[in-house]
Amino acid sequence: MRKKVQNHLDPVAGHLDAILDSIEDGVFIADRDGYALKVNAAYEQLTGMAKAELIGKNVEELKKAGLFNIAPITPEIVATGRPASSIQVTRDNRSMTIDGKPVRDPDGTVSLVVLYARDITLMARMRERISRQQELIETYQHQMDFFIREGGGVTGFIAENSAMKRLMDLLRRVAATDAVALVLGETGVGKELFARMIHEASPRREKPFVKVDCASIPENLIESELFGYAPGAFTGAHPKGRVGFFEMAEGGTIFLDEIGEMPLVLQSKLLRVLQDRELTPVGSSRARRTDVRVIAATNRNLENEAKLGTFRSDLFFRLRVAVLEIPPLRDRPDDILPLARLFLQRFGSRYRKRAAFSLEAERILAHYNWPGNVRELENLIEGLVITCDGAIAADDLPTAMRVKECPLPAAGPQEPAAPGAAATGPCLPVDFERPYKEVLSAFERDYLERAIAHFGSVGEAAKRLGLDRTTIFRKMKRAAGE
Repeated sequence: MRKKVQNHLDPVAGHLDAILDSIEDGVFIADRDGYALKVNAAYEQLTGMAKAELIGKNVEELKKAGLFNIAPITPEIVATGRPASSIQVTRDNRSMTIDGKPVRDPDGTVSLVVLYARDITLMARMRERISRQQELIETYQHQMDFFIREGGGVTGFIAENSAMKRLMDLLRRVAATDAVALVLGETGVGKELFARMIHEASPRREKPFVKVDCASIPENLIESELFGYAPGAFTGAHPKGRVGFFEMAEGGTIFLDEIGEMPLVLQSKLLRVLQDRELTPVGSSRARRTDVRVIAATNRNLENEAKLGTFRSDLFFRLRVAVLEIPPLRDRPDDILPLARLFLQRFGSRYRKRAAFSLEAERILAHYNWPGNVRELENLIEGLVITCDGAIAADDLPTAMRVKECPLPAAGPQEPAAPGAAATGPCLPVDFERPYKEVLSAFERDYLERAIAHFGSVGEAAKRLGLDRTTIFRKMKRAAGE
């Protein structure tokens, strides 16, 4: 019986190489000292080395020759007597999983180590591609969420004010081009919304819109976040490298919010991207072409900062191709109530509540100065919808908004009242027989006249109200019907 079994084993031993070559995974057999005894054809193909180059070589020697990028696991398996696994990258940049198992003598001593290698390069690349696609999907999802929330692109925007209507016409003309756009305005006026509307009205609307908040990214990371980095570019970097925001926005639009906060060193690199349409990832020496439309926004006066040297003048001039300056809400009072009603409808739908403004509440909203602009109005309306049931009355509004008394100048010459002095008379009475715009215009003129009397001069009133002198004169002239 024993002789019969032996007769069957001899042919197997004679065909061992063929048996190993029939295995799809790479097979590497080493002795306990790490010297290669057998390898199969799949392992040759994985490593790009012939059997003659491998057999008889020690695994440490092969590592030094560049076959592996990390220490081999054979010594670990011999030392512990337990299976082990690792991921290796070959010299031609192929990734493979290594699963090693010990082979023991009858006395339990590890005499051989068998390593099974499997190519996972394609799997790794697919995983990386899926990761990038996921980032793009998330970007698209943010866009969809935004436009569902905002009620749709350009056509859903409120612009009753004549200056805003002119601005919307400019937006459409700018959107039709690939020109760099610079959106200016105070905090809360809706610069991001304008940037998104430019993108949605552009030929790039089907491609990504990627927002970058330059003020929130640490200075030491902003370059790698914008332009990406090569594998091993710095300590802690992902071994595969990382794509930057510009690459994520490829073919679409990148929105650089708060660009005035961008460090000077990075401004020069951004200038090169705008001029040459090329970018270089951190840690790489090879530039890449990029096809991205740039929209920047800031609430800072970049022209003054360029003169002071705190912002690069050449970058400022490069950004100032198409400028859209959004006026503050206080300079477009005819937009206040339409916006308030839009937000009331939106948040009423979101929270499944039906609410309406009383006439007095609307009067107060229309006459308020809105230092926080559209964002302040939106947040206020959301809070009112949440906290109120049914009609929103004047008493539901914040105390600071419910000004029922106004300073009245005494007849004849007088010293200007001190700022913050107590009110001395009632505001204009509400007249429901007059057209709304006529009442609003009369209130605006009365408000400005009282402010000038209160602060003693047009210049001081302009400073305290956050307006300029020409705006005050223009508003008073318009209210007088001149």
